[in-house]
Amino acid sequence: MEIVKAEKCEGLACKVRGADKLFPFSAWDKPDKVNWFCSEHLRAAKAFSEKEKQAFMQYYADPEKRKWLPHTSLMLYEKYSEKY
Repeated sequence: MEIVKAEKCEGLACKVRGADKLFPFSAWDKPDKVNWFCSEHLRAAKAFSEKEKQAFMQYYADPEKRKWLPHTSLMLYEKYSEKY
């Protein structure tokens, strides 16, 4: 997969432009999608993604709830449950 670097930060209302000022980030639930952020928005994106992952893992820790997960979400749960 070829990564194409963006020219502008994808953070909400961010004015940072220039590929040399941007950093790649893939959220835990969309590892194939790359977003580009300035350093400030990168920190926020990482924190938000981690918070979402923790909530997902905590909610689906119950095997009864996990029964209803789609296959891709179940694979993500299994992948990250091995790391906890």
